[in-house]
Amino acid sequence: MNFKTILFLLIISSLSACSFFKEKEENKPLLSKIDGQEYYNLRNGEMDTQKACLYILKGMKDSVNYNLKIDLLDSLESTDSIWRKQYFKAINLILPEIQEGQPERLEDISFSYFLHFPNEFVENLNNEGFNNIDNWMTIMSHALKKATKPNDITATSVINASLSNCKDCSESKKKFIVRFIESLENFN
Repeated sequence: MNFKTILFLLIISSLSACSFFKEKEENKPLLSKIDGQEYYNLRNGEMDTQKACLYILKGMKDSVNYNLKIDLLDSLESTDSIWRKQYFKAINLILPEIQEGQPERLEDISFSYFLHFPNEFVENLNNEGFNNIDNWMTIMSHALKKATKPNDITATSVINASLSNCKDCSESKKKFIVRFIESLENFN
C-alpha cells in the first residue's frame, strides 16, 4: 500500500469512528404556554380570550368581536404572567377602540392591574405601550383621581399599595413608580 492509500483509509476510519460514537440527538418539541402544541390547540379551538389575543397580535383584530376585546381587560389580572404580557400587548393595539367604548372599565381594570403588578405594568408601558403613552397617562390619571376621590384614600395610599405589590423591585424602580404616580396626579 502506498502512503496516499494509507492516509485515505486513516481519514475514513477516523470519520466513521466519530460518527459511530456520536450520540444521536433527539428532537425535543418546544412547548410553552404560548408556543408548541398548546398554541396549535388554541388556534384550532373555539374563540376565547387567549385566541382573541393571538388574533389581535397577528393583526386580525377585525376578526375578534367587541365583547371578547373587552374580556381581554378582565384577563389583565390573570395569574399567568406570560399571558398577562400578551393581553397587555393586545389591549395596547386596540386601546383607542376600548377607550372610546368602555373608558371607565378600562380605567378601573388598568388601575387595578397597576396596583397589583406595578413593576410589570411599568415595564409593559415602557416596552409595548409607549406608542400610546398619552392615552395610557389619561386612563391612569382618571383612574387615580377616581380612586382618591374619597377623602380617606390619598395618592400616598396608592403609592404604598403599589410598592407593597412591587416584588423584587430595585430602589430605583420603586422611586420610578412613586414618580409615575405623582405625575399621574398632575396629568391633565
